[in-house]
Amino acid sequence: MKNQILRLCFGMAWCLSALVPVHAPAAGASATADHAARRDTRTAAAQTRPSPADTLHVVFFTDIHVTPGNAQDSLFRMAVAEANASDAELVIFGGDLTNTGSDEELEHVYGLMSQLEKPWFTVMGNHETTWSESGCTTFRRIFGHDGRVAHRAGGYLFLGYNCGPYMKMADGVVRTEDLAWLGAQAAGARPGERIVSLCHYPLNKDLTNRQEVVATLKRLGITASLYGHYHRLDLRNFDGIAGIPGRALAGRPGEAPGYTLLDFFADSVRIREKPLGHAARTRHTVCLEGDPQILALPCDPPPAAPDYEGRMEYVLQDSAMVLTGAGCCGDMLYYGNSQGVLRAYDTRRGREVWRHRFPDALYTTPLCTDGLVIVGAASGGIWAFDARTGRRRWHLPTATAVVGDGLVDRSSLYIGLGVGSVGRIDLRSGKLLWRYDYGQGQAQGRPTLADGKLVFGAWDRQLYCLDAATGRCLWKWNNGRPGVFLSPGHVVPRIAGGKVFIVAPDRAVTCLDLATGRQLWRDNSRKARETTGLGGDGRQFYYKTMDGELAAVDTSADAYRETWCTDLGWGYEYNSCPACVRDGVVYVAGRLGQVAAVREDGTLLWSVKCCNSAGNDFRQAPDGSLWVTFAEGKLFRIP
Repeated sequence: MKNQILRLCFGMAWCLSALVPVHAPAAGASATADHAARRDTRTAAAQTRPSPADTLHVVFFTDIHVTPGNAQDSLFRMAVAEANASDAELVIFGGDLTNTGSDEELEHVYGLMSQLEKPWFTVMGNHETTWSESGCTTFRRIFGHDGRVAHRAGGYLFLGYNCGPYMKMADGVVRTEDLAWLGAQAAGARPGERIVSLCHYPLNKDLTNRQEVVATLKRLGITASLYGHYHRLDLRNFDGIAGIPGRALAGRPGEAPGYTLLDFFADSVRIREKPLGHAARTRHTVCLEGDPQILALPCDPPPAAPDYEGRMEYVLQDSAMVLTGAGCCGDMLYYGNSQGVLRAYDTRRGREVWRHRFPDALYTTPLCTDGLVIVGAASGGIWAFDARTGRRRWHLPTATAVVGDGLVDRSSLYIGLGVGSVGRIDLRSGKLLWRYDYGQGQAQGRPTLADGKLVFGAWDRQLYCLDAATGRCLWKWNNGRPGVFLSPGHVVPRIAGGKVFIVAPDRAVTCLDLATGRQLWRDNSRKARETTGLGGDGRQFYYKTMDGELAAVDTSADAYRETWCTDLGWGYEYNSCPACVRDGVVYVAGRLGQVAAVREDGTLLWSVKCCNSAGNDFRQAPDGSLWVTFAEGKLFRIP
């Protein structure tokens, strides 16, 4: 079967391009919509399935985790050589090509992948989306698509798509626009074509909207989904859809390095494990239509139903993912979505007032001040708009993506200017007053200002303190650990009594002297992670634990002194969402759509479930109400 690829880029713009190498002319390569007008919601491929003419031999690489010079770098070079020498007609990558998703890693691994002498395609994994320094834009620049890819081979149509999480630790989620894309692609399946899904995450409880994804695949007649992420070759049952696994390149402890071979027949697939330098061995053979061994495997239960009535008000469902908080000004809300749309929404009238579209997703929470709405863009730059009309007031270009939140103080905006720098900007003119270049990594969390000092963390392992007036670095601190994954890059520092308090992915609470940066104490008795808050009187520092607890620390003490710890009833928890304190109550949001309210004495007032995805941020409106957004595009109000 001839191999071609169809890519959907920039919303509804279609472009046709071939993978390397090209083995067929472009004519007829598109997944046409010949059958889109059929009344039956299933595709033609789901209705008639003549057997594919030949066996399709596929090399399936996933979770290769290449960093220049690491062990997987060498292993992958060996694997590419083996793939080139094999009888495979196609190479599929299931994501997690890199460790941090940095531009350097993506450029490097693409160079290695380009040495393949077979057609190949890839999706992104969570290691490309969670810590991306470009807001996931570099992947598209290098690979020519944003992770959505359709590829025909051997009577099969492979549909690959992303699952996040996007720009922070959270559970996976398939974007609304990607589900729509799946439907459009499947509608163009040729008669007899069998469709196979490709998603880095398994379609189970680790995917917050798995029920919607599985329902979509079933409606489209898709009976099998390739996945990675778990690093091992375990079959899975996704509510009747066969989960076809790929193993990690380096292997799990005690395993030899290797990869996966898939042999697609007319109605089944054979899964073989291929250790590097050794013969392959068959691990599973799966029928692609109602295999009893798949149906006998357990399925994850559906998520709990929402129970927020009486505590919160469900106001808005966006048409795409929402990865920002909502800026508030009067009756107006301002937020951005995964399609790059900045929306101005009138909550009183229940309608959109204006919008501005950027080329890429928005990750920074819009700031509303002095009649302006200010936002940073993953496509680059800081932008200010008239809050009432949406007219652009000023634009400050940046060399790289802006993905971090900013802070307004009087007439100045303090915000990350992309990779390796932060700046102070005059609010009225957009003029850059100073710029501090620290080197590498995004400053993603909102900075904090006190006593003329600006404190922020970055994804380069460091916490910085600058003179807010001049931008001069006063001190910097790190936890002594070498890995960037443990950086304080997505945390809001809290300052009280001349001390700085943070929690980071290193699972410790750290207290530093604001004047000098000297570490005063550090405690890891609880598994703290990224979420921080400060009491209304500054006497207590709040943090969330990975066991679903909210803890309070006395800010006046010379050592870690916990005043209370309240179980929120959430279990395992790691969502990064700054806590908000209002009228003596602390509000926190979880990874699975939960919100809890805890009185500042530690009393749990209530804990509810709003939806299934991670909370992004709380913002307080002029009338005192709180607004919180969730990744699946829902906006809620707390009166």
